[in-house]
Amino acid sequence: MAGYGVGELFRLVLAERSEEARERLAAVFLEDVEQGLEAIARRVSGEALPDTIVARTALEIVLAAAAYAWKEGKRLRVMASSEPIPGWRPLNQVLAVIEENGIVEVYRLPLIASAKSTARDIARRVARLVKGISSRVVDVSDAPPYIVAGLYTGGVRTMTVLVDLGHIAVFQKFGFYQAL
Repeated sequence: MAGYGVGELFRLVLAERSEEARERLAAVFLEDVEQGLEAIARRVSGEALPDTIVARTALEIVLAAAAYAWKEGKRLRVMASSEPIPGWRPLNQVLAVIEENGIVEVYRLPLIASAKSTARDIARRVARLVKGISSRVVDVSDAPPYIVAGLYTGGVRTMTVLVDLGHIAVFQKFGFYQAL
């Protein structure tokens, strides 16, 4: 992985999804944030631009959405875990820097169900949050089912997932609509 640029590392992370590749991508991306966003934006497209992302550890999804939003001149909201999750360090490093630069707004809440935070409690918190921040299109590529249930309860009807097509990553939308 030595000598790879942000764009090549981004494609590698999409293919591998390994923590080592994510750490290398985070390190190279943080060397020059603006150049990194430009390199990733050239490799991202989609049917819908998510305004909010649910991210547990998937750095590549946050970077793809942030680059796409940055290219469109919009600000992205990220729901990230408030509790430690194995493999979340690269994501938190990048979130701290891009939040400081005004590219994203980060909302911290528990995203992993446990004895303390049950799936029902998390779904309710997510529903309240998305109502409060008026989320319309949410990426759920890294979200567990109870988060999706909370999004639906909160009024989100259009969701996206990031799909790797090899040469480009695409946000594909899907939703829950009533039949006519």
